[in-house]
Amino acid sequence: MASGLRAKLNRMNTSAPAAPMRRGGVMCRVTRVPLDGAIYDLPAAGLRRIGWCGPRFDVTRCLFLDTETTGLSHGAGTVAFLVGVGYVEGEELVVEQYLMRDYADEPELIDRLARRMERCDSVCTFNGRTFDMPLLEARFTMCRMRDRWPSLANLDLLTPARRAWKLRLGSCRLSVIEDRILGMPREDDLPGSEVPARYFQFMKTGDEALLEDIVRHNCQDIATLATLLVRLCDINARPEALCDQRDQFSMGRSLERQGELKPAREMYRVAAKPRPAGTLSALTGERVAGMANWRLYLLCRRSGDWDGARDTLLQMLNRGQMPGAACTELSKLYEHRLRDCRRALEYAGQSARYPDGEPEAQLQRRLARLKSKIERELEHGTV
Repeated sequence: MASGLRAKLNRMNTSAPAAPMRRGGVMCRVTRVPLDGAIYDLPAAGLRRIGWCGPRFDVTRCLFLDTETTGLSHGAGTVAFLVGVGYVEGEELVVEQYLMRDYADEPELIDRLARRMERCDSVCTFNGRTFDMPLLEARFTMCRMRDRWPSLANLDLLTPARRAWKLRLGSCRLSVIEDRILGMPREDDLPGSEVPARYFQFMKTGDEALLEDIVRHNCQDIATLATLLVRLCDINARPEALCDQRDQFSMGRSLERQGELKPAREMYRVAAKPRPAGTLSALTGERVAGMANWRLYLLCRRSGDWDGARDTLLQMLNRGQMPGAACTELSKLYEHRLRDCRRALEYAGQSARYPDGEPEAQLQRRLARLKSKIERELEHGTV
């Protein structure tokens, strides 16, 4: 493993001078960050909705964790050269960062991390479930410390963050969330994509000043985790306080996925409300409102509320929201549930006017079937 990494370094710059002699050993840096007191009173509903499924959550037994690595794969050559952890202590978040200055230092880093993890019941990460934790587990194994790998409940904030803000933000990278959601943009931050190259450069030159930006970047990631946990718990416990229409719809989808259909329906209704005419939100918000009304329709159909389903589709049609799909569903509803084939035929014909209407072949079959039903009803005098 180490020889492979050194070969990679040599290929990067074969003309570089040999690295000077330097003292090995893991460097540990401790930073204390002011803490939002709300972290001691996280609402149970918010925790459950962001993915906590264990017993009572004890923030004092939670470890906030983030790694900086030599690559993004889970291969044997990928090493977590810096592991940052944070834990709550009084009114502060204590951030401890373990950084190895040589590959031979990895067992010491793993030992320090294991001793810290032994004191905790859970870990809070950002994409840690798929990246950080599997990588660290592999490194424990590679260092012959597999028996010291703890089984900690993992509260990964990436998934609830995406559910809450992806529609609005597009990218849910931690730096984007810091800037646009938490209102704490970074200044002169080292992009994560540049971290491996910076560490390789340090390994060739021994210049520890190259590590300062990496350490600062990692420390900020851990501090953000604590702030983000508070915010996610808050909006999930009180979704009615959300103001952005896209966030309201996103929270409705999140609640629906978790089977909480009543609060999901309420969030969809809020998201579907028209915005003041002439505003930018009115121009851009009708698409979101249409999506919210569509989800409302599907929930009504799921529960057998046919009147509610009809009223929602009619509202969509009146507001020009997915009009072709709304006409098609109204046709199905009147034919199969409300038993009114004439109205079903009317809406089936209307769907042909819109680009999102029913495909031509299916529409023609529907029209033919409805006309045949109406003729039979006339013959039997049931119309």
